Amino acid sequence: MKMKHFLVLLAGSMLVGCGNGGTMSSGIMSSNHEAQINSITAFYGDKLQDRVVIMDVDNMTLKTEVYTEGLDPYPVDQAGDLDKMYAITRGSNSIDIIDSNTHEKLGLIELPHFPRSSEAYNVTLGLQLVTGADKPMASLINVHTDSVIATVGIDETFDVEDYGGSNATGHPFWFSDSKFALIDRPNRKIEVYNIVKNDADDFNVTLFSSTTTPTAVHHFVKRESDDNFFYALSEGAPERGISPSILKYILDEEELHFQSETPLSTNAEIIPFMGSHHADMHPDGIQMYVGSTEGNVYVLDTHTMEIKSTIPVGIGAGHTTFVSERNIAVVTNHRDTFVTIVDTLTNSAIKNVTVSGDSINGEILQSHSTFVHPNMDFFYAFATDNGIFYELDLETLEVSRSVKTGGTPLQGTFMCEGDGCVNLM
Repeated sequence: MKMKHFLVLLAGSMLVGCGNGGTMSSGIMSSNHEAQINSITAFYGDKLQDRVVIMDVDNMTLKTEVYTEGLDPYPVDQAGDLDKMYAITRGSNSIDIIDSNTHEKLGLIELPHFPRSSEAYNVTLGLQLVTGADKPMASLINVHTDSVIATVGIDETFDVEDYGGSNATGHPFWFSDSKFALIDRPNRKIEVYNIVKNDADDFNVTLFSSTTTPTAVHHFVKRESDDNFFYALSEGAPERGISPSILKYILDEEELHFQSETPLSTNAEIIPFMGSHHADMHPDGIQMYVGSTEGNVYVLDTHTMEIKSTIPVGIGAGHTTFVSERNIAVVTNHRDTFVTIVDTLTNSAIKNVTVSGDSINGEILQSHSTFVHPNMDFFYAFATDNGIFYELDLETLEVSRSVKTGGTPLQGTFMCEGDGCVNLM
């Protein structure tokens, strides 16, 4: 029987298990160089053409495309641990369901809000947490029945004033198998909810606490630890002269307790050009790479909560994908035509590799989702605005293959089949 594993490498907080020890740092793959891989398939949302683009990664071809009922598909997330995908259509009050094997459309999940992201899955309860794009709300979905079992938050629209766009919430996040976060961006707060499954097979959801944040928060940083510390990325507010920062919290039974805040910069001349989109943990479990739009990655020591170095990269620096066995990382620059290769031992840039042409559709130039082959040989992503899926050779640090799909594929999920995929999750 084929072993099939899904991998979501993207912004925010993907939980395939529960608790803060249930995740894997973005881009850290299996150490087995002889891994047996039968196939790798990528599913990306393309809001320009209202479709899900399905890529045969091995052969670098467009396998097929599925047009969505909802508008503006952005992320594509696995439905729990099942063989189906949720296409997150940010322009509609629904989620499209797609069979990951047959690519058949399986229907819609109706919501009281536009969906933003749904990559946070609670294995114990079988629930997927999907946050809101137009309202600071979140819905809990039973992935076996594709039904909404509870909704929390404020059923109202607000203007978002800080850096990071108009989405009303940040990424969904489970603190544990009984507690989850709702990041309310316009009102600059984080709410902690508790969920209990009753004997009658229904759920009781309670708001435990709410804490304010200096600016809108984008996500909690994924990390492998059971120390009960959590790190959130505060995006910054350049128009108000507020730098992006990392917020450190500790969670007790009912609420988050603020521990410290580290701004990325205190330079008043630079702050108006800053704004942070994403942070990723270094494989050493101590350092954190935080990209900022002016073109730097800031390296934070999470033990001392001090910025220890700054790495010049590209404009719109966002995600960092670590390739642990090669001691390198690939930095995605959303507003530049190149990715930046970083030496993770010295925290220094090695090379810029051009992966995209100039903007033609007014979308980000590089996708939010990336994938590193289990054999650590290749890196895959989309040059989003140009509609080009590319393969980056991690030995030569050059683009080795590419295929044009058109549209603007933005964010998605990779499916890996084979015995060598088992350590991906």
